[in-house]
Amino acid sequence: MVLSYEPGVKSRIMVCVTPQKSCRRLVERGAERAKETNGEFCVVYVNKNNDISNDLKQNKVLLELFDLAQKMGGRVSILVGKKISKTLAEFAKENNITEIIVGKSLRSALDVILHGDVINPLKKEVEKNDIRVEVIE
Repeated sequence: MVLSYEPGVKSRIMVCVTPQKSCRRLVERGAERAKETNGEFCVVYVNKNNDISNDLKQNKVLLELFDLAQKMGGRVSILVGKKISKTLAEFAKENNITEIIVGKSLRSALDVILHGDVINPLKKEVEKNDIRVEVIE
């Protein structure tokens, strides 16, 4: 999915969210960065199941985050992909994203070992395209 941006916009911020209330701070940070850089921002969520209607029904928080993003001038995209880091990296490249904002994982070290990490593979993939990744505590 390719978004259309205003001509001349050089700063494109992508905010990655999950259905957690703590992601509100990420949306706010994305809006703030877009304002600081005279750019635009989008909020993205990756659905791994191909059944977004079920995700949206179960995740009122996700809808609240999307609503907040739109009220703050951002766009919203729901992506589908089995590997989250790869899906996010592809979207960032296709849309000429200049900066990505993600939240630090709340998962345990054991869970990361067993199920994999999203942030480090994402950083590795996008930094070769000069896309900056900001990890918010």
